Amino acid sequence: VPTVSVATILSKLASEQAAERTMTLVSSIFQEANVSPLPASGLSCFLKSAEMKTPGQMLISTVAGRYLADVEPRAGSVRVRLPDLNADETVSVLASAIEFLSAQSRNISLVEVDNVQPSDFPMGMHSGNSLTVDVREFWQWPMPWIANPAWPHPQVHVMTNGQYHPKRPRKPVGVVYERYIPWLDQVLSFRAADPQTDLGHFHRWMNDEQVNVIWEDGGDREKHAAILEERLRDPHILALIGCFNGVPFGYFEVYWARENRLGPYYDAQDYDRGWHVAIGEPAYRGKQWITAWLPSLMHFMFLDDPRTQRIVGEPRASHEQQIRHLDRSGFSKVKHFDFPHKRA
Repeated sequence: VPTVSVATILSKLASEQAAERTMTLVSSIFQEANVSPLPASGLSCFLKSAEMKTPGQMLISTVAGRYLADVEPRAGSVRVRLPDLNADETVSVLASAIEFLSAQSRNISLVEVDNVQPSDFPMGMHSGNSLTVDVREFWQWPMPWIANPAWPHPQVHVMTNGQYHPKRPRKPVGVVYERYIPWLDQVLSFRAADPQTDLGHFHRWMNDEQVNVIWEDGGDREKHAAILEERLRDPHILALIGCFNGVPFGYFEVYWARENRLGPYYDAQDYDRGWHVAIGEPAYRGKQWITAWLPSLMHFMFLDDPRTQRIVGEPRASHEQQIRHLDRSGFSKVKHFDFPHKRA
């Protein structure tokens, strides 16, 4: 075990601040010349793709079909007129339009929508057939991205390894989060890791030189199968595989901080969550990719249980690149401390 001393607890995003930051984070993203979009193989919950055909008209593709809508940008807001829709199309088209338009700029705080038919859309202020939606509110609504959030789960406290914490919900299977990423024209998804399906690429990723420098988990398939099985059994960790258009690119762990090894090092609250990441595919390392998966992973954690008010982490102190990304993404350095196995 190397000699270590520190770690940085990063975070403290309030829900509204997180919603603002996850609306898009970037208005102009440079794409690396050697990365090409992969064939589409996945669908987001509502929005499949979208583009501005002209400055005043957008084309959106949803689970319900393809639609043209007129758009009028305004100071701090944007106005859109929906086409005539059937009742069963309204929610998905309305949500897709708001998602795409509000993701174009952090400066958009309101989306004003005309020609809105009566529907089950749960938010906004109505005036006749017009609807005004606060985008901070919209990005805290789980339905467009999460089919089955963990919340509401009854709060019953239990004791684990001397830590008193809420009993955690049953782990999900399959896809837990999907989101269309406009600047990549691809769908990002996180799905629960499966030791049988995912062992091959997990084994390869853990033996990748750049990953192993941070994780120190290189080894044979048996070792990596045991790691995945252990994560599957551990109720405080949710192991995820990240995919772009259905192609696996990285391994993620989302954990409840209260009963994690991090918990004793700070004033951990019942629903604080933390995360670990290993981007195993070299082609998916770079600015345009991290600006997609990083805010989306945070978005998932806040949406999955709205009682989560803080996201924390303990990156290795020498991982300067990751710390720079976190500094730019709304995290705060809180303190340094010693873990037995690393300086963080």
